Amino acid sequence: MSGRAIVERLLADPPRVHPGAPDEFGVWLTERECYELIASRCPPRARTLETGLGVSTALFLGLGAAHICVVPSDAEVETLRRYCEEHAIPTDGLRVELGRSEDVLPRLESEALDVVLIDGAHGFPTPMIDWFYGAGRLRRGGVVVVDDLQLPAVAIMADFLDADPRWEPVGRTAKWAAFERLSEGPLAEDWYVQPFLTRQRPLWKRALGRVKRALT
Repeated sequence: MSGRAIVERLLADPPRVHPGAPDEFGVWLTERECYELIASRCPPRARTLETGLGVSTALFLGLGAAHICVVPSDAEVETLRRYCEEHAIPTDGLRVELGRSEDVLPRLESEALDVVLIDGAHGFPTPMIDWFYGAGRLRRGGVVVVDDLQLPAVAIMADFLDADPRWEPVGRTAKWAAFERLSEGPLAEDWYVQPFLTRQRPLWKRALGRVKRALT
């Protein structure tokens, strides 16, 4: 089954894993185009990681990825496992790391990843922590996807990636963005390695502008 067909199947009958989500879906969703981009960037036997859990988790598993899911809710994990069993989606490639991402990600062993999805906690600075420890494991040519650009912390992180020439934008709407990594290795560095950040490019102002536009 093609990646697009898997996306279509999942959106027609999504896993209802989030108790607080709209009753119509039972899960917090991003846009179809985001799921399709993820599918297009997952090679056979891809190594993937996400913070959060939902339709994307079932998608990674349906694509046959060796997938790490970092999520604090054991109940959500069990609901997803039941959904996968009922829909004949194999879960042998699923590795669950139960806990908050800021606690879990720093202790994970280093391994080259193909795709990282940041869609867990959205309060400042958690998306940045997820990017630092998650996207830092991406291979050269791997892709990081960030969801919920309408939220301030996520918008600031996306603006940083827009400014950094070592990340190439490969897909975007007002809700999500994806970037291909043009470098490799850990992301820790000092300010003087970031000449693309200047007082003339205040990221927080750009992020606030995005949030205001999303709310009007």
